[in-house]
Amino acid sequence: MKKTERFKKNPVRSMATGLAVAALSVATVATVAPVANASGTSNKTNGCYSTWGSTGFVGHCNPVTVSGQFQNRGECDWQSDFGTGWYKWSKGSYIDRFGTGECTFKVLSSWILYSNG
Repeated sequence: MKKTERFKKNPVRSMATGLAVAALSVATVATVAPVANASGTSNKTNGCYSTWGSTGFVGHCNPVTVSGQFQNRGECDWQSDFGTGWYKWSKGSYIDRFGTGECTFKVLSSWILYSNG
């Protein structure tokens, strides 16, 4: 066999190598990306609490026990924590859903902040 023939590309071999590299790349991404599957409920803050699923979180009040401003905050995996804005609720109000937030990968936890201002 001539020296130059050894270095000619075999199309089947090249395709097999390409598929192997692609499969390894997918496997690497699958093991590095966090799995989004946790859920939970926060403690109550003046009658309001936060629930979270795999990537989203939302606030609820039933009923508000102290008038004021409430913010729903989430702790996201591989992202900064963030809040959804302040909502002013009066004592006795029932709020089904407020302050919905979404994380790219998964929610680790969420909670309610309160301000009487």
